[in-house]
Amino acid sequence: MQWLARAVKRSRSPHVREPLTTSLELITKIPGHVGELSGKAAGVLTQKDSRSVRRRLSITVVLLSLFAAFVAAVGNYYSLPHTPEDTAERYLSALKEGNYVSGLDRSAYSSFDHTYLSNSAYSAAEGRIEDFTLLGSTSTGGEYATVYAEVSVGGQQQDLSLPLKLATRTGPFNDLWEFSAPTYKALTLQAPVALNNLNINQTSVSLPASRRVKSETGFQWNIPLPPGDYSFSLPDNSYYRLVNPPTITAPLPGQGSNLQPVDLVLRPSPRMWEETNTIIESWLERCESARRLNVESCPTSETYGSDSTATITDVQWRLIDRPVFFLVQDDQRADTWRASRYRPATFEVTYLADGKAQRETINFYISAEVVSNGSHADISVGLGGSEESEAALLQAITSEDAAKSTLQKYAETL
Repeated sequence: MQWLARAVKRSRSPHVREPLTTSLELITKIPGHVGELSGKAAGVLTQKDSRSVRRRLSITVVLLSLFAAFVAAVGNYYSLPHTPEDTAERYLSALKEGNYVSGLDRSAYSSFDHTYLSNSAYSAAEGRIEDFTLLGSTSTGGEYATVYAEVSVGGQQQDLSLPLKLATRTGPFNDLWEFSAPTYKALTLQAPVALNNLNINQTSVSLPASRRVKSETGFQWNIPLPPGDYSFSLPDNSYYRLVNPPTITAPLPGQGSNLQPVDLVLRPSPRMWEETNTIIESWLERCESARRLNVESCPTSETYGSDSTATITDVQWRLIDRPVFFLVQDDQRADTWRASRYRPATFEVTYLADGKAQRETINFYISAEVVSNGSHADISVGLGGSEESEAALLQAITSEDAAKSTLQKYAETL
């Protein structure tokens, strides 16, 4: 503070020196005022008053603690199932309403590698419990019980037995009854490709990367399924389609065996075919519109190479044959598909070499590669070893169109 005061005094401008000097004087007086006020405040309460205040504060803290415990106890009493019938009724009501989240028992949430459905996906399932009636219960030793119910599924009545156990926990009214065995069936879903999403009961379900497991045959997802029928398909805009889309049934608790793993067999969808074929056609059109014998990433003349000294003019390319296009899966990478090279395509090129008419027939193989996880695809086409991606092909076409436009404008000025 002293160095600041000295700096202010050295200031040559009175407009700066006077306001700052006044401000510094006020600031230096603040500690004295604080001490004076604190001294007065300390003298307000007598020793008797201080004890009274501490006693009131202690009573307030105790009352608040008791009130918090009371609120917690009331919350536990009304929110937790304290009888076997309560647990069974909540569970069956959730299934009847199509509530997937509430329909799973606590054990389904004990693993971090489970993939879960949405309530809308489960509510769209056929074969769910349509109605139920609790018939009674039996108890064993006060810690185990079985609740009996009659449920309606598909218009038919079925008897159901639900075994439960008492879970004791600390806290008032904190004990609860829970199922002693899982009420769901665990499904292992397998696919050769790391899919991002899937349709279950015609409802989109996300397949998070953090929940999938790498296997020898591809990838696996573990999905807990409450009782009901489940159909599997892929989104309409997927780059894949399912061969024989599977449908499975998860039985009622205590009935049926464990679910067998479901293998998703994938094939290219119409979208993959169409987009790949469109890019191939664009590439062929680009090569066909060339006015040189040697264009990068296109078939070239077998007679006059890029180092030829002949004067080449009037070049015309024409595609005269192209084989039927179909995709074949790579043997090593399940997410990679390539155009079959069972026979070549054919270009015919005519031109003048040093004023003499020439004609060539050039055979070449079309290379196309698609790498896709279903929701995204990287497509490249071209000759073997010189494939162009969709973006690179578009850039090349745009550049060549611009060059043609410039030449045309120049020719019009001649």
